[in-house]
Amino acid sequence: MALREPKDTGNLLFSDSPEYAERDGILYSDLVRGDSRMYFYHVNQTKDLKKFLVVATNKETTPVEIYVRGSWYSRPSTDYYAVGRELSELFYKESRKGRKITVPAGETVLLDEKLNDVTVLPDELFSGIVDFTVDGAAQVASVMMPADADPQAFMKKAFLIVSDDMKLRGRFKGKDRYLQVQTPYSTSDGISYIRLADGRTDLFLKGPDILDNRLSENVGNYGVDYTVKVPTTGHGAVHLYFNPVGGEYSGVVEVIRTHKDGSDFVTCVGLPRKGHSMGYNNAYAMEYVTTFKAGETVRLHFMPPGAANLPVQYIFVSDKVSKEVIKEVTAEEQKRKEANKLIHVKRTLP
Repeated sequence: MALREPKDTGNLLFSDSPEYAERDGILYSDLVRGDSRMYFYHVNQTKDLKKFLVVATNKETTPVEIYVRGSWYSRPSTDYYAVGRELSELFYKESRKGRKITVPAGETVLLDEKLNDVTVLPDELFSGIVDFTVDGAAQVASVMMPADADPQAFMKKAFLIVSDDMKLRGRFKGKDRYLQVQTPYSTSDGISYIRLADGRTDLFLKGPDILDNRLSENVGNYGVDYTVKVPTTGHGAVHLYFNPVGGEYSGVVEVIRTHKDGSDFVTCVGLPRKGHSMGYNNAYAMEYVTTFKAGETVRLHFMPPGAANLPVQYIFVSDKVSKEVIKEVTAEEQKRKEANKLIHVKRTLP
């Protein structure tokens, strides 16, 4: 299904380079204004306990107010897919109470005090999201420091950390991306799909990495909160499936179904529902998501999780086609069983 031009809003600070942090310091930092998000994803590649913080510094001559809408972070782990999935689940399932922070001129504050209490063991991955709005301008940074360090004292002497070869970091316009199909899905179409985060039909965000003084590309659009609107028409039921064509994947999708009377029904589905991950060495892996009535409007709400491979596809299948496929597969399976039974009989004959 063809997509309309995306509507990208807000600032995304993406901190994933160096992914394997070997030294204490500022992993990424940039000056931001207005609606913003920090998405960090780093491994403690040292031999000591560390902590990862998100800080904001006011370089203005007057106080700056920052409203933190929410902060979510996974449990540190050596299981990278589990970290990415858990962060996505927390982001969509758990609301946070907002708070306002006043940052005096020349001062530095923590955007989430709780991060100061999270210790990360050697070789563990830690990832988190902080959503906030800056009334004015603030220098926001992701930082790794010793677990027992005082953040205020550390920031006075912290230096910048060089990026790795992947260079997945920068400031991008588009922390939130809104997409809509050009024409509604109709049950007469049979099978249709939307491909996301492939860099072609759904372009990757580009923006400056001011620390490296270069144009950066967020390959995978990690940290982007997608909303994809799909109106539907026709008759009968529509079945929605998920296909991670890019490789191994573990995450969630929030599906918002708008009924004809205007009411919404929201459900959050694991991808996969059971098991650690899906799609390893299998581009045809599928996960059933939900079923809804033709005529409803569906909004897919998801964020490419850290560690997961992209692109992905959301596949719409009419009930009629689904039943035909099931019938064909069942018949083929029956033929296979009968053939195996015949082979077994022949082998047992004297």
